[in-house]
Amino acid sequence: MGTISSTLDHPSRTAAVIGTEDEALTIIRTLAGVFGGTAGEPGTAELRLELLSRSGLFGISVPTDNGGIDVSNTVLATICCEAAVRSAPLADILAAHFVGLESLRSHGTEGQRKTVFAAALAGARVARGAARSGEALPIQSNGVALRFGGEVFCTPCARHADWMLLPVQTGGRTGKLLLPVRSEGVHFVANTCEPAPGAAQAAEHVLLKDVAVEPDFLLQASGDAVPVAVPRSLGLLLEAACRLGAARGVLERLLDAGDADPLGVGLFTARLAATEAIIADAGRAIDAAQIGLADQHRINAFQASASALASAQAVAHDAASAGREAPADMPLTAQVMEALAESGRITIDAHRSGGARDV
Repeated sequence: MGTISSTLDHPSRTAAVIGTEDEALTIIRTLAGVFGGTAGEPGTAELRLELLSRSGLFGISVPTDNGGIDVSNTVLATICCEAAVRSAPLADILAAHFVGLESLRSHGTEGQRKTVFAAALAGARVARGAARSGEALPIQSNGVALRFGGEVFCTPCARHADWMLLPVQTGGRTGKLLLPVRSEGVHFVANTCEPAPGAAQAAEHVLLKDVAVEPDFLLQASGDAVPVAVPRSLGLLLEAACRLGAARGVLERLLDAGDADPLGVGLFTARLAATEAIIADAGRAIDAAQIGLADQHRINAFQASASALASAQAVAHDAASAGREAPADMPLTAQVMEALAESGRITIDAHRSGGARDV
């Protein structure tokens, strides 16, 4: 695996060691505040990303056998949610990295896992990309070596990552390629990267021109249950978590404005709580799929994650009207509406006093 490990630009990079899930949650809340601040002088992006790299968060999902603490998938979802409350780019960066490591866990060779997991513990990052065409990028042989090219859109600030995980096609099979970002032939269209505070950020546009493919870069997916493989389920789960976090951010800004309708707030917080519970359930299903051998474990994880994303999309849609006066014809009993209004008043009062629970 020397071809992968030698591509790292930061062989002496070090990162903090996170020992518990609670410590990871504390760190992400601090980092979310940093990434959610106002963009400043040139170089701010690099400084923030370096801080993220050194935080230790990139290593928390590494399996214990490889030196990590292998946090639960529910905690990974919570971390992405907390990030998305303040910074959509930060949430996207973390979600892509966690899914990338899960792809290594599920489909990587022992050598690939050993190399990349060790690098992640030291602060290295995996970005994800998709071809502009929507199809897997074909890998072709010129008789001497394997090469490929195309146009892809990647995780925000992918230029500062160490690898890009890309969909490719070779030998009639679709798989994943773990491409070192600094490979010859990789060109980033934009000159700079500055994570936008709060708001979503456009994907990084990358041109791939006759890029050489080492055999060690290819991940070999197993032939069974590929459509519902664990990395795909985790991707759905973390996308749901990012959407939930964005909706929570809407609620926080609404409460800050000070003119929210109690019933509207109560209804919205109830939907947020329901989605959070569905996401937690999906995280536990993925935990089971990572250790279970039966296909049903993977099916359960996929279905639970799809449900979580559907719920998160619905609550994100509701965020547009969050806190407004509830419609008079809303199909809820008087008892339920009274309870929701009281819940909303409690949330509003707690926010005003500075003692609000995490929303």
